[in-house]
Amino acid sequence: MKLHFACASLAALVALQACAADPPRPPPPSADVPDFRTTKATVTCVDCDAPFGTITHKEVLDGLATNKFVGELRKALYVQDSLHQFQSKAHFDNCDFDSAIAYVDSLYAEAGTHVEAAQAAKAKGDRAGTEAAALKAFFALGQALHGVQDFYAHSNYVELSKAGVKKTTDLEVIAPWRDAGKAKIAALRKNGLLSGFVFWGVPQVCKSGSISHADLAKDSEATPSGKVRVPHLENISQYRIAVFLAREASLQMIQDAYKRWPLLKELNGPNVVFDVLVDRRGV
Repeated sequence: MKLHFACASLAALVALQACAADPPRPPPPSADVPDFRTTKATVTCVDCDAPFGTITHKEVLDGLATNKFVGELRKALYVQDSLHQFQSKAHFDNCDFDSAIAYVDSLYAEAGTHVEAAQAAKAKGDRAGTEAAALKAFFALGQALHGVQDFYAHSNYVELSKAGVKKTTDLEVIAPWRDAGKAKIAALRKNGLLSGFVFWGVPQVCKSGSISHADLAKDSEATPSGKVRVPHLENISQYRIAVFLAREASLQMIQDAYKRWPLLKELNGPNVVFDVLVDRRGV
């Protein structure tokens, strides 16, 4: 019995030492959604004819601050890190491009399912049911936006693309939910496209020895990759380039959603607020 206990204790000690070899997983991030007026969020009017100069009017901003549909969209962008903290597909981590694209597709389709429910409720004169279903649609859309933005922040797309352009606006904006975007990503993967390795993220598709998420990510201007300046692009940082691309891709997704499901624009209005490159997972 003593020998058995000693062996069991030794096995437990070895397991603990193996676990200690890796850094601990970061704790779940806060699900709090800050006021968009403090986060430098993008405030825009989708498919509006007039220039978007009046958005600074206080009444417009106040209206957006209390807009429940905008609120669900932004909440999804933030809580995605809490709901799916360790899933590679939710963040384009670990070179898991196939699953990440499929996940964005599924969320976009989910938004459509909720819109159908909203349309059915509207046809019955059920205002509460219409709004409840539409809120779910905006939440799913926000989850998809998070993934789309992470493509630019967590992959080396900026590094692969920056040399061939003379200005940032010449960079191709890839839409992973469109067939053309999926084809472009497939072609880029044959030419070195990858995303950072996260040791606690699953699954892990990158080749052994691949660059870490910490070294590749451009979620802020403080990361090793994010702070790199690009001299021929007005010396702006790779973080700023990733922000530009993520913002443009997000706007395109919202435009596509509004065109496909006009009820979303009818209920929410043309003014939209969304944050860019939100990642609070501590990696």
